[in-house]
Amino acid sequence: MTYSINPFRTASENIRARVLGFDVYRIPSRSMEPTLVPGDFIYMSASGYDRETMLPNDVLVFLYPDARKTHYIKRLIAKGGDRVRIENFIVYVNDKPLPQMYINTTRLKKPFSRFMQEVQVPNGHLFLLGDNRDNSNDSRFFGFLPERQVVGEAMSLIFGKNGRTGNAIE
Repeated sequence: MTYSINPFRTASENIRARVLGFDVYRIPSRSMEPTLVPGDFIYMSASGYDRETMLPNDVLVFLYPDARKTHYIKRLIAKGGDRVRIENFIVYVNDKPLPQMYINTTRLKKPFSRFMQEVQVPNGHLFLLGDNRDNSNDSRFFGFLPERQVVGEAMSLIFGKNGRTGNAIE
């Protein structure tokens, strides 16, 4: 059932996100390790989150481009108009290295995690990457994400493994 009320202009059809401005998700995969691990429960905010407030390194929940009912979570790297490339595991946005304290390059082995040719993000779109670059289906594979498919920003761990409950997602 789709709710016509949507004051937060979220892409989600869930009543919590559309009417109350938040939702709760369980992390099913390893694509965001070490930041998020399978079994973590996160709090996602749809309220007050739009293109103007999106910043690189925000962790976003969005509708997967090829299956609009499936929610994905990845890290925002660049917005429309930005240029992105990867050289020796370092992500460059508009020729400046993006701080990535959450990446452990010693664990990365795949060539697509080491290098990516420069691309320019089209206006109205986003470029997203998973923190576990070797095991993430992200913009390198599914392409640029239309901004309108963003559900909201992952804010905190409601229940996190290894004593991380209550931590902000950074």
